[in-house]
Amino acid sequence: MPDIRMTQRVVHAHLASWRFFSALALPPLLLAFLLLGSFQSALLLALFLLTQYYCWRLWLDERLFPLLNSEDDLAAFDAGMARLWSAKPGPARSMEQRWRGARRILHRAMSALTALWLVAIVSSLGMI
Repeated sequence: MPDIRMTQRVVHAHLASWRFFSALALPPLLLAFLLLGSFQSALLLALFLLTQYYCWRLWLDERLFPLLNSEDDLAAFDAGMARLWSAKPGPARSMEQRWRGARRILHRAMSALTALWLVAIVSSLGMI
């Protein structure tokens, strides 16, 4: 098992990239308003919202991961999350599984942002 504190710091640094993703999603949003009423506008708005959803998830993880300082904290953390979201506590997940989940959200945020920009570029070429 790697040093949990160092891994947590590395994960935290990458999760903080939500700020850049969120900011980079703004120019395509402006284009969506310029194309208001078109199919491209609806697609841009949907991709913008999807990107912002993943940014919100990264923001949450960025704040929640520092609460997990050791494997001993996992059960109490899961109990607190279950209570907050009115859910039944599921099987305990390891730190490795949690890091994989955070990486998956990070990749989805990057994919949503890339798709947003691709649609924005193609849409702007149609305006020329």
